[in-house]
Amino acid sequence: MKDIFIGVDFGGTRIKLGIVFQGQIIADANIEAASELSFEQRLADIALEMKHLLSQGAYRLIGIGFAFPGIVNFYTGRILSKYVKYPGAENVDLQAWAKVNFGVPIAVENDARAALIGEWKHGAGMMSTDLVLVTLGTGVGTGALVNGAPLRGKNFIGGNLGGHSTINFEGSICNCGNVGCVESESSTWALTQIAKASAEFASSKLAELQIIDFKNLFELAAQGDALAITLQERCLKVWSLCVINLIHAYDPQKVIFGGGIIKSSHIILPYIKEMLDKHSWIGSGDVDLVVAARPEHAGILGVYELLKQKITDNAIELR
Repeated sequence: MKDIFIGVDFGGTRIKLGIVFQGQIIADANIEAASELSFEQRLADIALEMKHLLSQGAYRLIGIGFAFPGIVNFYTGRILSKYVKYPGAENVDLQAWAKVNFGVPIAVENDARAALIGEWKHGAGMMSTDLVLVTLGTGVGTGALVNGAPLRGKNFIGGNLGGHSTINFEGSICNCGNVGCVESESSTWALTQIAKASAEFASSKLAELQIIDFKNLFELAAQGDALAITLQERCLKVWSLCVINLIHAYDPQKVIFGGGIIKSSHIILPYIKEMLDKHSWIGSGDVDLVVAARPEHAGILGVYELLKQKITDNAIELR
């Protein structure tokens, strides 16, 4: 019988689950995020999916990890932020949920910080002591590793709010309440509204789409659609300035990029490098810009590493 760990990564469109054995993903699954539903509803579905995974092999579950898109107290396992996704999450005692349903401990961490740790231990950040991770997609997530330790801070927001830093002080109110955030200026959830506000929208092929995402934006830009080209340029500039701010704040050896849109890294990374050379205090030769090596499972591997840490701290062996 294998002693295994199950990680759950709450993404923007899918919730990913993975069984980890000795640092390797040996089985995985995913379900629809449906993040508009209550957190307790999603937990019930997650528990069913976990039990289904466990039924497929000779496994003994010894721990669970959640990578969650919000502010998390890693030490207590409580979700602190009341946000637009997974309503009611801040009211759930996940330590108790894990004990009642599975009889095991749980580690809970912010999803971007968990992905950072997964890439640090198992991916593009191995052997590094100072890293920044940026995920681009439904939102913009960030995490920072400083002097070989994940940055958390007094209120557990350290390194996590790059997507909610102000990039346009005359911008619109973000869904977080701040003004002109990176996310509200350039993310999937804001893109349709930004496009519709343009005078060119009616004549653009973007107007034929019910929902505009980065995949079809970049495709239409490549086909020469004028508005798509303008919006792509806008997004690239916003992301570049966000990265410059993160580099100025944390001075990393590498910036690791993840998220669905990073499939267009051949467009994104050269643009950011050029902006770094023009506008940063350091040049692109002083910091490596790299694509995530474990984009599908970094969050799961990250909470696996954190659970190992917690169990080690409690003098219990995780094999």
